[in-house]
Amino acid sequence: MRSSFAFDRRAYLLDVSDRCPSRRTMQELVDVLARFGYNEFFLLDAAKAPREVPLETAKTAAYCSMQGIDFSVVDADALRAFETDGRTVLAPTFSARSLCGRIEEMRAAMERAEALGRERKATRFMVTDVSDGYAWHPLCVSLPGIVLGGNMMTAGRVAAKADLEKDLCSVMDLPVGGLLQKLGTLYLRGGAMRDDSSEYFNILAGDVGYSRHPGITQFVLDDVSAVARGVRIALERWLDRSDWAKEISYAALLMECACHRRDERLLREARDAHGHLWRLRFEPEGRVESLSKLPRF
Repeated sequence: MRSSFAFDRRAYLLDVSDRCPSRRTMQELVDVLARFGYNEFFLLDAAKAPREVPLETAKTAAYCSMQGIDFSVVDADALRAFETDGRTVLAPTFSARSLCGRIEEMRAAMERAEALGRERKATRFMVTDVSDGYAWHPLCVSLPGIVLGGNMMTAGRVAAKADLEKDLCSVMDLPVGGLLQKLGTLYLRGGAMRDDSSEYFNILAGDVGYSRHPGITQFVLDDVSAVARGVRIALERWLDRSDWAKEISYAALLMECACHRRDERLLREARDAHGHLWRLRFEPEGRVESLSKLPRF
């Protein structure tokens, strides 16, 4: 059901500065965008160094055209222009610097953007999926933001009460939307709230000896680790048949590693899973740089 106020331009911006999805993954992403009413798809390429292999976007552009989506590659200046455009409202997916997402912050940001857009009579609602310089989190972490953003663009504020889990299960064609949502709320445990990241990301990305937030006690770490481990166990039956299941399982593994940062076995498993998933979902460039930032003992 559409709201009385709908945005003419419904955009998704994906930052490919650190990694770029493979052509197959990109087409899968375009299918999701089309399903939830997006009509613009921007690739943000703000890579500081020249690419070893130039981005191949012709086939993605053609596929977008078939789906009724305008496609273009933009740079950092274009993003700044969007941010200062009074006719555009932006809402992030909150997947960057999160490991498993920050769903409640994402939901609040989507609601604020929709309300601001109605107030301004904005013409474009843009969901942004920016890079964090690490490229650890899999694409599934962005999926709740893409789905909820698409619903907010077309249905308005009523979409905030819609069944997000049902939509996620439908997109992935697996009954695992609730598991993805559960992972996306783990950052709340311990009460260590930061504006730009999850504390669990900071623990994993920090140097040896990183001083974590005092609210993240060993009891909290054990509790979060047990939930993440339970998610991985629940996903085992689908790992052979779904890339989405592999991604969610990997995100849960990253959370386990954050809770047990000195566990060499878990870290070795995460490095192996990182390489496997990258080869499955992304172009080769950037893999070594991302992998090198995972802790090693």
